[in-house]
This record gives sequence, structure tokens and C-alpha cells, in this order.
Amino acid sequence: MAEGPARIRRGLRLNSEQWWMTSLAVLLAAELLYFSLGVQGFWGGGTGMLNQTEYFLDIGIMAIGVGFVIFAGDIDLSCGAMASFVGIVMAELWKQGVEIWVAALIAVLIAALIGLIHGLIITLFRLESLLVTLASQFILGSLATAIGGGYPPYGFPHAFTSIAGTGSVGPIPAQIIIFAVIGWFSVLLVHRTAFGRSLVLLGHNRDAARYTGVNVSWTRVRAFVLSGLFAGIAGIVIAATYNSVRDDLGDSLLLPAITAVVLGGVDIFGGRGHMAGVLFATFVLGFLYQGLLIEGISQLTANMVGGGVLVVALALKIGLERRGGGLSFAHRLRARFSPGGVP
Repeated sequence: MAEGPARIRRGLRLNSEQWWMTSLAVLLAAELLYFSLGVQGFWGGGTGMLNQTEYFLDIGIMAIGVGFVIFAGDIDLSCGAMASFVGIVMAELWKQGVEIWVAALIAVLIAALIGLIHGLIITLFRLESLLVTLASQFILGSLATAIGGGYPPYGFPHAFTSIAGTGSVGPIPAQIIIFAVIGWFSVLLVHRTAFGRSLVLLGHNRDAARYTGVNVSWTRVRAFVLSGLFAGIAGIVIAATYNSVRDDLGDSLLLPAITAVVLGGVDIFGGRGHMAGVLFATFVLGFLYQGLLIEGISQLTANMVGGGVLVVALALKIGLERRGGGLSFAHRLRARFSPGGVP
């Protein structure tokens, strides 16, 4: 008899995810229509609108990395500082004579290594990911400032800035192609592999994941490695886009990245959602920011709108889960910080 209600709950949850994805698609279409018709300079014949993606796809790349960690029921607050740090390291290596692509590869691998260290510290010492990555945010920011000095390098080779930054293949910006490849890989990894299934089960219920044979610690560690890796890639893209590096270039990306994950339908407590929603949400948020800025709204106001979107998305997700028979927000908040993990 218990199988029937469980099947109904699964169906409700699936329907809510489908509804959420459909709503994002409709919202994106309405947003593009409004700004194209109502804001002069937004459309630009279509090509101009596509070129605007260069200003926010780095957020999407970072959001994908944060998404892996959030799926597992953790959080990574170091991604913004990680992106800045990677850009500084790459630029300093290049200034010392290392070929730019080799320098970029080394810097991204260092980011993945730092992600590995995060995961090991969190799992071996049973520390909260929020505290560990918050501390790392300050450490990485300080290291970036110390390494970069007062005059960080700029003026990278044209091939680098074109391929990873502002170049295009016909009318399609190169960043869209990079983002599409990364997005496709992330969707397959989360929803079509044993690791992805373990990741989602871990975020849903760590005890259940452990009893079914999932290596909980190693799965969490790999999620942090991926988060560091994608934050590093985002840092390279930022450096190529602006043709310069700075110790604070990535700091402003953290909140939009987390907002994209939540707006994309991923449960902030882990265990639910679809990575494709994060990809949709990246464009919803990105075009919203760009439309507001082109309309003449200040950056401060645009950031406030982004924060409001995060609150509204959380409230809607919680409401849907309650309607679908989920646990209350207060119960899940208590369970999130209990020794047993997320229920």
C-alpha cells in the first residue's frame, strides 16, 4: 500500500519540475520580447542581443560548478574568489614566459586541486561546507591580491581573447559554444551517470545514500573538485573577455551564480532539480541584467532585482514542494544542520 503514495509523490515532483522548466522558457521568451520591443538598443538585429551573452555566460559556467555542490546538499562560497585567483595565476605565469594556453590549463588545474582540498577538509574533519569555503574565499582573495600586486598583467594574445572571450563563429559568440559544450556535459554527468545519481541521492538523504553503498565522502569531494574546476574555467573566460585580470573581478559573480542555480529549480538543500534548468536560468538572469542596464537602470538596482529574484524563486520552490507533499521549510532547515544530514 505504501508504494502507491510514493509513486504519487514522485509524479507530483516530476510534474513540478516540468512546470518549472516550462515557466522558465516562457519567462525567457516574455523577457526577450519585452526588452526587444521596449528598450532601444537591446535587439540590435539579433546579433547585438547574442553579443550580450559575453557579459553573463561566465556566471552560467560558475553556476554549473556550484550546482554540483548544491545537488549534494553543500554550498561553495569560494567560487568568485577562485575565479579571480585563477585569472591572476594564469596572467602571472604568462608574464613569466609560459604560453598562454598552458598557463590557463595550469591555473584551472590548480583550481580543481583547491576544490579537492575543500572536499577533503569538509569530509575528513566533518566541517560545514559554508564555513570552510567562506574562509577559503578570504584566503584566495588575499592570495590574488598578493600575487597580482598593484598592476596585474593585461593585454593577452589576440587568439586567446578571441577564442575564450569576445570572438565568434559566424554570428554565434564563442562563449555560447563553450557554454553549450559545458552545459551538455553537466546535464549528462548529473542525470545520465552513476556519479550523478549518487550525487542527487546524497543531497536528498545522506543516510539512505550510505546504506545503498554510495561513498558519501568521495562523492562530496568530487562535487567540490568540479566546483573548483568550473570556477577556474569561469575565471579564464573573464580574463579573456576583459583582456585583463584583477583580484576582485570574480567577486560579483557568486550571488548571481547561486541565484541561477535556485532559479533553475535546483533545491537549495540538495537532492532535487535538473541541471538543464540552471542553463535556462542563466539566460533568464543574464538578459534581465543586461536589459535593465541598457534601459538605464543602475548596477546597484539591477543587483537588488537579482536578490529579489532569488527570494521569489526560493518562496515558489518551497510552496510547490509543500503542495507536492514535501516537508516544511522549517523542518528541512533543522534537518540540514543535524548530524543525519538532509532528509
